[in-house]
Amino acid sequence: MKHAELIAFLKDLTVLLQGKYNDTLGSRRKGESEADYQFRNGQNFSYYDTLDLIRSQLLSFGIPAREIEPLVPELGQPAHGRN
Repeated sequence: MKHAELIAFLKDLTVLLQGKYNDTLGSRRKGESEADYQFRNGQNFSYYDTLDLIRSQLLSFGIPAREIEPLVPELGQPAHGRN
């Protein structure tokens, strides 16, 4: 895989993950059971953790993340410019 293709793949992947992260944000929704709310919170942490792992791997392998940033939002805050 060429470097440009890798960056394009990572951009697409992070945009999709950030959208899923954003979708799971928020307090308990009307009609949402406690179990569903807790499950959604678990998903939120999973998406956040995945974004953080991608950022860590980029740093570890010396791949410039500036083209993909902001990669990891502040926990509990929306990923801006994504979704």
